[in-house]
Amino acid sequence: MQEYKIVFSDLDGTLLNNAHRVPAATALYLRALVARGVPFVIVTARMPAAALPLQREIGISSPMICYGGALTLDKDLNPLRSLCLTPQQSAAVVAFAKAHFPQVQTSLYAGNDWYAFNPQAPEIKLESQITGVPVQPVPPLYNKNIYPHKVFFITPDGDTCEQMLQALEQQFPALAVSHSGFGHIEVTAANAVKALAMQSLCQTLGIDVSSAIAFGDSLNDADMLRAAGLGVAVENASPQAKAAAKRICPSNEQEGVKQTLQELFA
Repeated sequence: MQEYKIVFSDLDGTLLNNAHRVPAATALYLRALVARGVPFVIVTARMPAAALPLQREIGISSPMICYGGALTLDKDLNPLRSLCLTPQQSAAVVAFAKAHFPQVQTSLYAGNDWYAFNPQAPEIKLESQITGVPVQPVPPLYNKNIYPHKVFFITPDGDTCEQMLQALEQQFPALAVSHSGFGHIEVTAANAVKALAMQSLCQTLGIDVSSAIAFGDSLNDADMLRAAGLGVAVENASPQAKAAAKRICPSNEQEGVKQTLQELFA
């Protein structure tokens, strides 16, 4: 039987319940798993400031992958891998979105700063409420001075999300464009994807990626699920994530991550 040595998991829609919290029983189990020497690595499209409180809620200290693979931090929050867009790249993406999808809310993430073009938009305020991260207005010279880890879009509906996703992929083939659920689209540097971040961290830790388990639910998890030794999609996952997975587990509301790990590490 395959011996697994490390676990990677997406947050929203996967580890977190629909209230965006870590269930208490899941947190208790994960603390015990890490105490056994199995690292549990959060892999999320969120920024560090929005992921760290959840890691602390679990009660562990482990490496963390943020911005969908653009930023990897060690257990002491020191950067191990950081891939940014240039100011020119992000400005081109923003200009294209404003011209073709003016109804979409656009923002930039760089390090632990979040900048929105319309900070008062209800969608931005809701995202701030969910993540607990304050938002700042985009500064006038963002196209010269800010090197974002990602450009972030909140679309109003599924059709717009799909149309924008396809349009961005066609317009910017040299960048990574992905969908993380909830009508959210992220544009990052070409190699800023979850699979490559997972592989890089495994190499740093001296663990073969075939010994890694990965959990996810969205399109931006699909590459990670394919690359892991065991890729697991939760029951509520997108068709793309399920197609990339080797196994389907119960939903995020049913604590599918915990149930699967309890079985594999019995």
